[in-house]
Amino acid sequence: MALEEKNYTAAMAAITAWLQGQRAVTQWRDPQVAASKLELKALEERLRDLIDRRNARVQQLDEFNDLYFSRLGPLMQQILALRKTLAELNLRRQQAEARRREEDYRRCQRYMAQAVEVLATLTQRWRDLPADSVQAAEARKHLEQQSNLIANLLAEALELESGLTREEEPARQARDDANEEYEKYREQHHDAEVRLRKGKDLSEEDRNELKRLWRQASKLCHPDLVADDLKEEANAMMVQLNQAKQRGDVKTIRSLVARLQQGFEPLMASDRLNDLERIRKKMAQVREQIDILVNELAELEKEESWLLVSSLNNMEAYFAQQEKALHEVRASLEHQVSEAQLDSAA
Repeated sequence: MALEEKNYTAAMAAITAWLQGQRAVTQWRDPQVAASKLELKALEERLRDLIDRRNARVQQLDEFNDLYFSRLGPLMQQILALRKTLAELNLRRQQAEARRREEDYRRCQRYMAQAVEVLATLTQRWRDLPADSVQAAEARKHLEQQSNLIANLLAEALELESGLTREEEPARQARDDANEEYEKYREQHHDAEVRLRKGKDLSEEDRNELKRLWRQASKLCHPDLVADDLKEEANAMMVQLNQAKQRGDVKTIRSLVARLQQGFEPLMASDRLNDLERIRKKMAQVREQIDILVNELAELEKEESWLLVSSLNNMEAYFAQQEKALHEVRASLEHQVSEAQLDSAA
């Protein structure tokens, strides 16, 4: 219209506007990428939920174990010390028995050597006698008796020889196992006492906040959820998070959660990836982690410790019952140790 009217200024303005409109074409987005990002985000949420469930159960088990160590640890340590003492006494008894058997074995060998010499003498005497004489028949009878004696001594020597180390080994292994169990339990008890002491320094409100923030932060920066180029950073944050939890450091955990929530940089793979192949690769990884966690949770929920913790209605009654049972075990072991000490002194 402007050209027809020879209004060239208006025509140039219209053409310029049209060209600019053509340049401002909206950037095209692959719908497959968008759909895959949404699917990846859903998988991440599923994995995040499983991580939280796993962490909640592990936390519950850890708290129960710490309480168990606090209530029954000293008594259990006494029981393990008695078992260690009893195993050591049994080993000493076996070693003393082995020394006696070795003496018997050597004595048996000496008797056998003497018996063989006597057999050789009897054989020579029998050969020197007339074959049909009464003396020859008597000598042959003595030869048979001596041969039977040697056979019996040989059987006894073989039995003693096979038992020289065989019977001592189980006792030695039992002693080593008892020592290892005692030392392992003592370390666990010490670690539990340290955690409980740190927990007592916190108020009930701070303890609950510590648990809540730790679970929240562990979901936000778990290495299985982040993009591959951020795994190292996520691992470092998880280490800081777990160390702060061990110290009972609520302030540090609050700071970590704040950093994650402020989103100084998106961590989730679904927020960062735009390449379809990389998105699909990450989806496969997340699905694999989901399968692993589903199986891990299923196995955990079948364990005796979880079945016990999740079914306890009266914790105080449980510990009172366990304490009574352990007192009986300790009394029985003290009696066994006393008897073993008397036997070793005899």
